Amino acid sequence: SFSCFRQEFVNLYIDYVFNKAVEKSFRQFHAGFMRVCGGRVMKLFKAHELMSVVVGNEEYDWNVLEENAEYKNGYTCGDQTIRWFWEVFHELPLEEKKKFLLFLTGCDRIPIMGMKAIKIFIQPTPDDKFLPVAHTCFNLLDLPQYQTKEKLKYKLLQAIQQTQGFSLV
Repeated sequence: SFSCFRQEFVNLYIDYVFNKAVEKSFRQFHAGFMRVCGGRVMKLFKAHELMSVVVGNEEYDWNVLEENAEYKNGYTCGDQTIRWFWEVFHELPLEEKKKFLLFLTGCDRIPIMGMKAIKIFIQPTPDDKFLPVAHTCFNLLDLPQYQTKEKLKYKLLQAIQQTQGFSLV
């Protein structure tokens, strides 16, 4: 029947997209990975541990991120803009916080050492017409001195919605 053929087509297409189309690239990646990490090293890890090492984990502790933040070029933890920033940040849903992490660091995962391994820097920029700017190589956020918490939230969300990061998986 048509339904059987359609299901077979879908199954074959999925197999092609996820297996056959990437088979050559995967074999090359696998060979390189095994050359570097293979043998006895692989036996030291369980699958989920290896994934944490290679990709990072998702054990977020957002308070640690705030505690590790450093302020530069005139900002201090007591500045109104900084207080608003952290209020806005902590009010965001998880997915938006992960987008911010991606925006600022280039990755939405946590290093194997945990959130304490992520050191972020926040510095002021004079013109509040602009969006916040992230320098991912330095985990540096240029955060304009917005006049209201609402404007800060609006501009921050605009900035993180337009982000594209780096990931392995």
